Amino acid sequence: MSARVGDRIVVRTDPHGTDRRHGTVREVLGSPDSPQYRVGWDDGHESFLYPGPDTSLVPAGQDQGAVDDSESGTPIGEHDPVERIMSYPVRTVDALDSLRTAAETLAEANVGALVVMRESTPLGIISERDIVRAVAGGGDPDEVWSADVIGVDTVWAAPTDPILHVAGLMRHASIRHVPLRAQGEVVGIVSARDILAVLYERC
Repeated sequence: MSARVGDRIVVRTDPHGTDRRHGTVREVLGSPDSPQYRVGWDDGHESFLYPGPDTSLVPAGQDQGAVDDSESGTPIGEHDPVERIMSYPVRTVDALDSLRTAAETLAEANVGALVVMRESTPLGIISERDIVRAVAGGGDPDEVWSADVIGVDTVWAAPTDPILHVAGLMRHASIRHVPLRAQGEVVGIVSARDILAVLYERC
């Protein structure tokens, strides 16, 4: 796939291809052999994208209906890039936000983990389990900062890593969420539930 600034991007966001995300290429990065794009999505968010089998391109000025619907049923396999099942945009919390604020953000967004940020720098993730452990250990949810409970060895992956590889990272580190990073930017997050859904389909 070779896109230009202004081209439209269509990404299938579920294994069955029934849901799609639409956006416009804002910047072309990477190389011809490993393209990467900065995409402005129609929902108002912006992120970096490594195009995969679930990505379709509509040249600027062409009717978006030209996207081939016959591709929509492409199944996701364990060797596909993890970006095919990642969640985005990623929910975040500031490093100096309290555990109570983090818990409220988790509940409001209905997610299991947040990326902790210090200004524009991602520090790691905080999960429901981290908050429960901190409070159970005597921490005051209004006095303990989110940055205080980040694991010292946050496990990161790249959006191009195979799903099975990320599953191995989770198993080795006994974790349930892995944030995805490209060129220093957080581009997504994947959960154990996301990966199990793919592996279950294989059975």
